Amino acid sequence: MKAFFKYLWIQLKMDLRDKGTLLVFYLVPLIFFFVMGAVFSSINPLMKTTLAASMTIFSVTMGAVMGCPAPIVKMRESGTLRAFKVNGIPDMAVLSVQAISAFLHLFLVSVIIYVVSPLAFHSAIPRSPALYFAVLAVFLFASIGIGLLIGVVARDQPFATMLSMVIFLPSLLLSGIMFPATMLPKSLMWLGRIFPATHALQSFVGLAYQTKTDMNANLSLGIIAGIGLLMFVLATWRFNNVRRSEQL
Repeated sequence: MKAFFKYLWIQLKMDLRDKGTLLVFYLVPLIFFFVMGAVFSSINPLMKTTLAASMTIFSVTMGAVMGCPAPIVKMRESGTLRAFKVNGIPDMAVLSVQAISAFLHLFLVSVIIYVVSPLAFHSAIPRSPALYFAVLAVFLFASIGIGLLIGVVARDQPFATMLSMVIFLPSLLLSGIMFPATMLPKSLMWLGRIFPATHALQSFVGLAYQTKTDMNANLSLGIIAGIGLLMFVLATWRFNNVRRSEQL
């Protein structure tokens, strides 16, 4: 266990020194938050109701889906995974450290958005902060699971980026965080429901803000948890197969 926490500490320090990680996890999400927060709050005051939740969903989705795959792909390409295998570091430790590291980074960004949003843009404060952070934790779990799966499926960085964009763009456009999902054609509205971001918004609105939703908020939260569990199972299975096939 001591070795695990040492590995996690090293990974966190490496993340903070990596410009790409800082860009995806912190810089871009926070710039987007400040710019779009100002735009949304001035153009459509109704967006203030769930501004923190919407910007958190964007930040978590971007960080998890575009930030998580990169370290795994880099370790695979550089031979670091082979060195881990030789030194007896188990597969689960590698994935767990990547997941926990991403969770901590994205949780910190989410807290910043939660605190700054009411101060800077006079957005509504959730009626139940406890449920807000409970939904956030489940959403982080699902999003990081997707990011890990992309990382273990992709053989190189360009392919990982392509897969990330396939998830990120529909999550941004179809989830309802930019504009109400009810404005979309029915086909696109139903398509959006396969992404955790859509259900995260419903869960935040229904459970944390306790306002009317288009879907059952509890059901949406359960769907997010189910997606997260499935993604982690698939990522672990795929990662084990990759290491065996490459004789790492």
